[in-house]
Amino acid sequence: MKVNKTDLQDALEKVKPGLAQKELIEQATSFSFLGDRVVTYNDEISISHPVKGLDITGAVKAQALYDFLNKIKKDEIDIEWEENQIIIQAGRARAGLVFEHEVRLPVEEVGKIGKWKKLPAGVIEALRFCYPVCSKDLSRPVLTCVHVGKRAVRASDSYQIAKYELQDPLPINDFLIPASSVRELVKYDIVKVAEGEGWFHFKTEDDTIFSSRVFDGEFPKIDKLFEFDGMEISFPKTSLQALDKARIFSKGDFHAEHLSVVDVEVANNKIKFSANNESGWFEETVRTRYKEKSIVFSIGVEFLMAMLKQSPTGLFEEDRIKFTGEKWQYLIAIATGDSIAER
Repeated sequence: MKVNKTDLQDALEKVKPGLAQKELIEQATSFSFLGDRVVTYNDEISISHPVKGLDITGAVKAQALYDFLNKIKKDEIDIEWEENQIIIQAGRARAGLVFEHEVRLPVEEVGKIGKWKKLPAGVIEALRFCYPVCSKDLSRPVLTCVHVGKRAVRASDSYQIAKYELQDPLPINDFLIPASSVRELVKYDIVKVAEGEGWFHFKTEDDTIFSSRVFDGEFPKIDKLFEFDGMEISFPKTSLQALDKARIFSKGDFHAEHLSVVDVEVANNKIKFSANNESGWFEETVRTRYKEKSIVFSIGVEFLMAMLKQSPTGLFEEDRIKFTGEKWQYLIAIATGDSIAER
């Protein structure tokens, strides 16, 4: 069987995020082949993509196959399988990889996929904006998810809240999708969405299908918390330069580049940005017009930079500060330790 190596590599790359780091589920660290599609599954997400010219059923250890293909320079490879191995030949190079003819991944748990519907423009951008705000506290699973509603996408860890308005209504029911799934989903150009039982499914133009478990629960009613008047705090352009330095020393976190944390203090006509990690520490002060009581908060440095590029002014009221863009709003508790999402 002749297969284009680039097509196969592209398919493996697209399904790779669905691999598990450890094989707690049998074959969860393998690429599984079901006819003309390659599939991965890690109990939280499952991803599949077609491979032109391929027609086999079985599973191959992901690391060995992925690494071997990266070493091959030929555009076309020959694939054969016999008993317990799959043989790949490229020019004078041959390799035999352990091949399991039976696919034991519980892909049936993903269930049937409902009718595909067009995903409204802006949903992926809304997910990308909101998911860094999600909680990591598994004792409150609802807050570890992004809430995708008919007209808006929302997320909160109970101390910060993000809301992103959708231009067109969602054509399916509301759902709660784990932030860890969203982190991978936003890397794809999704054009369609479909409902399932306990799973939601997303599809790209080139037929990658990304399936994610969804959570059954009720997201807190948070919209009213954005409704207040307050005092404006202007963040000058030099804030972005300071933050660009601060992220070098910011603390890495669950969402890596998105939640590296910077501390912000506003007082006496100054804004101080500070950060520290195992490599060292950093602080820088910029000027602003604000003479009221001190405001202190912590926030993801990349997240704050992205917001300030669109909206360099925050609105402060007693225990919260709000930033507002064309389609989004972001709210954070100020130095009180109270849970604003539950008031």
